[in-house]
Amino acid sequence: MITAYVRSNGTLNPVPVEPHGVIPEEVVWIDLVEPTPEEERFVDESLGLDVPSEEEMQEIEVSSRLYQERNALYMTATLIIGADTAAPGRTPVTFVLVGHRLLTLRYATPLPFRVFAAKARRHSVPSSTGEEVLAGLLDAIVDRVADILERVQGQLDTLSGEIFVREKEPGKIDFDEVLRRVGRNHSLTAQARESLVSIARLLSFLGRPSDTKQAKNFGRGFKTISRDVMALSDHASFLANNINFVLDATLGMINSEQNGIIKIFSVAAVVFLPPTLIASIYGMNFRIIPELDWAFGYPWAIGLMILSAILPYWYFKRRGWL
Repeated sequence: MITAYVRSNGTLNPVPVEPHGVIPEEVVWIDLVEPTPEEERFVDESLGLDVPSEEEMQEIEVSSRLYQERNALYMTATLIIGADTAAPGRTPVTFVLVGHRLLTLRYATPLPFRVFAAKARRHSVPSSTGEEVLAGLLDAIVDRVADILERVQGQLDTLSGEIFVREKEPGKIDFDEVLRRVGRNHSLTAQARESLVSIARLLSFLGRPSDTKQAKNFGRGFKTISRDVMALSDHASFLANNINFVLDATLGMINSEQNGIIKIFSVAAVVFLPPTLIASIYGMNFRIIPELDWAFGYPWAIGLMILSAILPYWYFKRRGWL
C-alpha cells in the first residue's frame, strides 16, 4: 500500500496513490507498507530509486543498512513491535531521503508511525520537508523506546519488592512466574538496546559531511535526538545489569528455599534415626532379651525412643542449627 502525505494548512493529509497514478509534487512523505512488486517498481520509477527488498533490509552489515546512492540516502533501523503483548518483536524499517522528500518502507506498523501520522493530521508539526518528517518520526520512535524502558524499570521495581520484601511466606512466591517475567523484561530490554544502536548509527550517518545541501535546522533537531538516544542507551545498559541482578537474586532465593527443605529432611532423618535403632534392637527375634519378661519393658522401650528423638533436636536447637 502506498500512502502519500501532502502538507496542507500546517498539517499532513494522507493521499492514497495507485501504482498507475502520479505522485503529486507537493508530497513530502511517502509511506510504503508491505508493497507488492508492482508498487515497488512504480515508486522506483517515479522517484528514481532502488528500493531494497525485505531480505536486504534484514541484513546486519552497516554498509548494507546505511549508504548513499546517487542523490538518495538509504537508512535502515530496527524498531520494536508488539511491546505491549506477551511476544514483542522487532522489524526493520527503511528511511530514504531523496531531495526533500522522505520515503519509508516497512512490513509492519510500529506504534510510533501511527502516533506520528495521527498527530501530523490533527496538529501543526514541522513537516514542510522530508528531513523534518524524518526528525518527527525518529523523535516518536525514541519516545516509544523511552516509554518501554520506563515500563521495564517499573516492573523490575515490582519484582524486587516481591523477592526481597518478604511479606509473603517463602512458599507463597511463584518463582516460576517471577523467572518468566524477568525473561520477558530481559528480552524487551535487549530489543530496545538493539533499536537504539541502529538509530544511533542512523543519526551518525545523517550527521556526516555530505555534498547534499541540507535544511538550515537539519542538524540541530537530529543532534537533540542523538543526545536522547545516548542517554537511553546508558539507561538500557543499567536496566540490563539490574535484570541480571534480579535474576541472580531470584535463583539465590530458590536455592535458599531448596536448602531449607533439604535441611528439614536432614534434621528429620537424624531425629528419627536413634528411635529407629532402638526399635530395631527390640524387634530382633532372640529368645533371651533382658526386658522381654519385664512388666515395664514396653514403656521403657517407648521412653528410650522418645528421649533419643528429643535429645538430637534439643542439641541442634541449642547450637543454632535450626
